[in-house]
Amino acid sequence: MTSTEPPAAFVSRASTGWRWMFGYGLIVIIIGFVALMNPLATGFVTGLFLAAMLVAYGLVALVSAAASFGQRGRWMELALGLLALMAGVFIFFAPYIGALSLVWATGFWLFISGVLQIGGAARFRVDRFWRLVLGVVDLLLGLLLLFSGPATGLAFLALMIGISFLFRGVFLLMLALNLRKAARAP
Repeated sequence: MTSTEPPAAFVSRASTGWRWMFGYGLIVIIIGFVALMNPLATGFVTGLFLAAMLVAYGLVALVSAAASFGQRGRWMELALGLLALMAGVFIFFAPYIGALSLVWATGFWLFISGVLQIGGAARFRVDRFWRLVLGVVDLLLGLLLLFSGPATGLAFLALMIGISFLFRGVFLLMLALNLRKAARAP
């Protein structure tokens, strides 16, 4: 016989845990609003985060190169580790450049994606209209990001991060309320 009721351990944790989840969701929403309202701070923090990740990757790659048994793998890891370490240190002292590099990489990806989608629309009949629309949108967004000034780039980055945090926060709030509901169910 199978019961549809949640286990007692889940219910006891949910009765107190939902508050933490709710608070976490509110904090994430506040971070999302701050990211949207202050693109400069968002760019600065994003640049510092990128710098930290590159330094961490560089150090791990250097350790991997030192422990590598094969010569080819050792030199590749050493080169990649040194490159990541240098880029991370550079971005640490110029975090806005790091943030803008993410924007430019996104712009380049969108541009290439647009070209490929337009090429696919010209070549294939299936979903030709939607491929063409998607290709044109990607191409235009990519060009906008590649050739826009730093202010537009940082605003785009803040928009992406802010929207992501807002949706994540709303998800956490809904999850917390569902946990609360599950804990109160008889």
